[in-house]
Amino acid sequence: MIGIYGKELNKETREILDEIKPGFVILFSRNVDTPEQVKKLVDDVSDFLGYRPIFAVDQEGGSVLRLKDGFSTLPSAMACAATGDTQLVKQAVNAMSLELKAVGIDFNLAPVVDINTDPFNPVIGIRSYSDDADVVVEFASSFLEGSKSARIMTCLKHFPGLGSVSVDPHYDLPVIEKSYDELYNFDLVPFRVLNANALMPSHVYLPTIQKDGLPASLSKEIISGIARESLIFKDLIVSDDLLMGGVSGFSIEDRIRLAFDAGNDVLVVCHEPDLQLRAFKYFKKMIKEDQIIKNKFNKVLERTMPFIQQIQNEDRPPMSLINCQKHKQIMENVAEKSITVVRQEKLELPLRTLDTILTMVSPPFSPVSDNPENKIPSIVLEVAKQLGVNYSWFSEKNLPSAQGLKGKSIILFTYDAYRSDVLRKFIKELDNRSNLFLVALRNPYDALLVKNSLATYGSLDIQQKAITDVLTGRIKPTGTLPLKRREVVL
Repeated sequence: MIGIYGKELNKETREILDEIKPGFVILFSRNVDTPEQVKKLVDDVSDFLGYRPIFAVDQEGGSVLRLKDGFSTLPSAMACAATGDTQLVKQAVNAMSLELKAVGIDFNLAPVVDINTDPFNPVIGIRSYSDDADVVVEFASSFLEGSKSARIMTCLKHFPGLGSVSVDPHYDLPVIEKSYDELYNFDLVPFRVLNANALMPSHVYLPTIQKDGLPASLSKEIISGIARESLIFKDLIVSDDLLMGGVSGFSIEDRIRLAFDAGNDVLVVCHEPDLQLRAFKYFKKMIKEDQIIKNKFNKVLERTMPFIQQIQNEDRPPMSLINCQKHKQIMENVAEKSITVVRQEKLELPLRTLDTILTMVSPPFSPVSDNPENKIPSIVLEVAKQLGVNYSWFSEKNLPSAQGLKGKSIILFTYDAYRSDVLRKFIKELDNRSNLFLVALRNPYDALLVKNSLATYGSLDIQQKAITDVLTGRIKPTGTLPLKRREVVL
């Protein structure tokens, strides 16, 4: 599986495709403009190759949506769980999946089934349904059913579980100090009971379980031993991107050799054409020169070819389905039903008196998010306009005086402020001195800092509209915090 560059078929992409002839092509935001453009790119790549590869994408919902403008947008996994409505989530995922199918995408590298037990997890957070294994299984099942009814292939990630990590594998290798029993009875539960078309091993190291000292993604003990033998997983195993920081201690050749030998069926190299070519040439060389590798390759083909052949001659939904009124309404329903009152001491809705609005700008860029720009959230502009008040933005280096806001009625919009000692201290002081109402626009842990708060589990346009409607009394917040751990030591 390779990633390509650009939104149309250019000379460099043709050269890479001609050399590698990939079975899978993964699309990123860099490949996406409009639905019509995506469909043309998919068709052009297929026409050039003379066969249709499987086109894959990370379309989880929330902050990980590669297809966004012009498409209907699914809120994050945690927002979906906050609705408490598995049937609504199934409908929403089905709508999203039909839109993928319409533009020629057959394989969604989702759902995320990590059980997010560490509030400070740098890579999962609202990408997880919950810190409760049962909730993760329940809503991931809805995701799988909604995908299957649209004939979209799915992939459970990130095996064997990234819910407790404190390091982002995009940058470095996380270490999980858990025994096999702890892993089996908690993190592995979704992988044990859910039926998807594939699973994705992650770049994580489990020293208590492993003897080989390798990242799980390159470990025969984890992939062949646990996934294949213990869990009896018989479908595709798709590596996480082999260019990520978690495996950067190995050459690209070693990554390819170890990943394939460990039991990955699909080797993923998402970026850097030079490294993609090196990886492919080495892979060909391995198969040609090593009979054991060649035999293993033939077994992989037996698993992979039926997967590819399933989608070759399928009819595709009409493009008119994309972002149709029905789909938009379903997504809006998810956003509205997810808005959650987290703390309610003096919380009165709709807001009737307000002196000022304080806001953070967009959260810091994450390698899995498509929202790197810093800008004032549109909800701030809308609420300021509707209630006739001023707003200002703040950060660690740009804090207003809590004393100067004493006694004021304030609404505060935050993005993961709980991660900062400086911001946590400021917010708690502000809460003690003013009539503060906090809206957590990303992880809900911000909402635990104060006496009155709401959580949105993301800031897609439909979520910002939903919270505006809550604040102005058009709808009532009915979401439920999908976390067992409601009191976090902050």
